[in-house]
Amino acid sequence: MSRSSDVEALMDAMRRFQHVRERFIAARMQTSDGAVETAAFACLFVLNHGPARSGAVAEKLYTDPSTVSRHVANLVKLGYVRREADPDDGRATILVITDLGRKRVGQLRAQRAHSMLAAMEDWSDADLHTLSTLYGRFVDQAEVTAWGTAAAQVQDLEEI
Repeated sequence: MSRSSDVEALMDAMRRFQHVRERFIAARMQTSDGAVETAAFACLFVLNHGPARSGAVAEKLYTDPSTVSRHVANLVKLGYVRREADPDDGRATILVITDLGRKRVGQLRAQRAHSMLAAMEDWSDADLHTLSTLYGRFVDQAEVTAWGTAAAQVQDLEEI
């Protein structure tokens, strides 16, 4: 196989994995009240790192603030997030994840880890380590190439 063929095969595998991931998210990210838009959970993962204004969440997710506002309204309704006055500017509001929200993040991480482990149950530890190392290296370089920034500046997105 040529280098360009290998790159094409990698891009195809990445595309296929994205479809698998989207189907998994749609099937598994449910609440007792029904389905929640999957993008709303991305907000929850960002807020799990600490309180933030809605605009900051939108920036981290590379999305429109009105979209984040809609998702946050749903997360507030479910009790996963609460709004508080910003201690630095009482006119502004910050978003804070609740204990219930942290619990949901933990559940989602556990579901994801279980599914990933099940998909690779017949892999050796060495194969899993190799994939993890090489994929991490690829993502680090892709971030630098695409955005001209160090990977550490966008690490918050790794949990989404």
